[in-house]
Amino acid sequence: MRPYLLLPVLLFTAGCPKKPVDEPPPPPPPVAEPAKPREVPPPVAEMTKNFARVFFEFDSSDLTADGKSALDANAGIMGQYSDIRLEVQGHADERGTTDYNIALGQKRADALVRYLLQRGVATSRVKSVSYGEERPLDGLSTERAWEQNRRAEFVVTWSGDAPVQGTSN
Repeated sequence: MRPYLLLPVLLFTAGCPKKPVDEPPPPPPPVAEPAKPREVPPPVAEMTKNFARVFFEFDSSDLTADGKSALDANAGIMGQYSDIRLEVQGHADERGTTDYNIALGQKRADALVRYLLQRGVATSRVKSVSYGEERPLDGLSTERAWEQNRRAEFVVTWSGDAPVQGTSN
């Protein structure tokens, strides 16, 4: 074979692209650790424990002795910690018209707010809202269900943080 013919063959094979080398895959993105829930300050935890729920008699917004006791304890806590705020949510059972139950739920929430204000809690730190019969704990139409639905619940906030539901729904 003639050497000048061999040169183009050598150049051709040397110039051919080589099979790419498999590169290792990039490392997986780091797994973000779930955000740890912020610890609830002890006074807020105490308030949510005190405010399990406040229940009312049929067609009444009068506070019971248990309700007053919880309110007294929490008024004391709020007196010590000025960054705590409270929303009182009034509820009613399904009996009565929607408008009547909204009004009754508001009377219940307002009764609790008035009690706290009388114990020295500033108006700017407490608000009330009524849900009437719209958020029942028990959807049955029984006396036991109605007793559970005649209540007030609480949402506690502090230092502008996310609210802490004072009761479990």
